Amino acid sequence: MIRTKILLLLIFILFLIGIRMSLKTKNSNLETIQISTTSQQMIQKKSIVKNSSIFIPYWALPQSKEDIDAYDRLMYFGIGVDENGAQKNEIGYKQLSEFQAVTKGYFGKKSLVIRMLDTENNTKILNNEKIQNTIILEINNLVNENGFTELALDLELSGLFNTDITNKVNLFVQKIYTLENRYYKHFSVIIYGDVFYRSRPFDIKSIGNNCDELMIMAYDFSKPYGEPGPNFPYEDKEKWGYDFKEMIRDYTLQIVPEKLSVIFGMYGYNWTLNQQGTPLKRAETVTVNQIKKILNSKLSFDKAQDKQILNKSQIPNSKEKKIEYVDSENQKHVMWYEDEESAQVKIDYLKEKGVGSIGYWAYGYF
Repeated sequence: MIRTKILLLLIFILFLIGIRMSLKTKNSNLETIQISTTSQQMIQKKSIVKNSSIFIPYWALPQSKEDIDAYDRLMYFGIGVDENGAQKNEIGYKQLSEFQAVTKGYFGKKSLVIRMLDTENNTKILNNEKIQNTIILEINNLVNENGFTELALDLELSGLFNTDITNKVNLFVQKIYTLENRYYKHFSVIIYGDVFYRSRPFDIKSIGNNCDELMIMAYDFSKPYGEPGPNFPYEDKEKWGYDFKEMIRDYTLQIVPEKLSVIFGMYGYNWTLNQQGTPLKRAETVTVNQIKKILNSKLSFDKAQDKQILNKSQIPNSKEKKIEYVDSENQKHVMWYEDEESAQVKIDYLKEKGVGSIGYWAYGYF
């Protein structure tokens, strides 16, 4: 009898142990599934574009809302400023109401861009706090009155500068950020892609701390007044001096990737060359749409003139396109440009690095 009870007890204990082991295995499998799912979600999150923006220049407003519905954000470019505040007599200001009319019913975000493109004018503003305060208040009112959800600053400076101007840029950005925060508006700063390479007067870390988003202009690396070259080479910094990959590395060392957005310039330059292969004059800007028309034009390149196109290729390390041709006056030309195909290579790289926000300069260019 006692032996029977002991035997039954042992069987019961083994039964409990079996249940416990089974539960442990299920929990372990569940944890594995959860970890796997989380990892997949992280990979997916890292590999998708969070949002895409399109810049709308005041000189190229969309013809219909359908043209812009594919983008998450419209960047109206924009409002010019000077020592008197917002330039109310300038075409960008006057086109503001037209922009609102053609984008009525658009459900994405809208950002108003402050255009500060003239170095002399900008230096005057940065040296005068009273002017700055007037500009900031006027622009903030325009944002609120016209239903913009965001504000962006495009402050460009060229030439040699000292730390004094850098500090003044920092203070100006900080003042805008403080006011926009008060009104719960997203504030972006648009910045050169070659800041680190050409030692421009911008403190990236300070600016990054005083904005919600840093938008990098990944274009105009090769200048129209310089030697022919890519809009912004993807790699091969040994040849070009700098490249897209190095630029992203430089920025992500100072700013978290989630705060970065990269703008692609959907255009290029057309250089006219002399017999020695050097530029005769400043290059002309050509949009991707214009280049497509050149390539498809029967007037410029019919069968009798096929030999005018000397070379059309994608440069492996740059990933951008290069076209060489001879015009009707027998002058040689070379065009470098970014298009959808070359931009996609760079976008894929950004996904790998955790940068999920992109933009395009500009509507109507491609």
